[in-house]
Amino acid sequence: MSVKVNFIIGQLSEEDADALKKGYSIISKMILTPDDYNLFHYKEGEFIQVETDHGLRMWCTIANLEVVKDDQRIIIIFTLAKSD
Repeated sequence: MSVKVNFIIGQLSEEDADALKKGYSIISKMILTPDDYNLFHYKEGEFIQVETDHGLRMWCTIANLEVVKDDQRIIIIFTLAKSD
């Protein structure tokens, strides 16, 4: 059985949130353990939720995605644009 797990990109700065609201793209990252990465199913063109320190959440489209792996962690680098 396949289960889709949605992660939220947290601790987005207010400056990045403002840039998204104005229509600019931002770059963000997520650091996962190898086990968490095995649950990861995002692809370019899909949606992900971001959240500021103050709890503001918005949906973004993944414009670009890069994955950097080592034995202990996986770093995922996203280019995000606010979704309508």
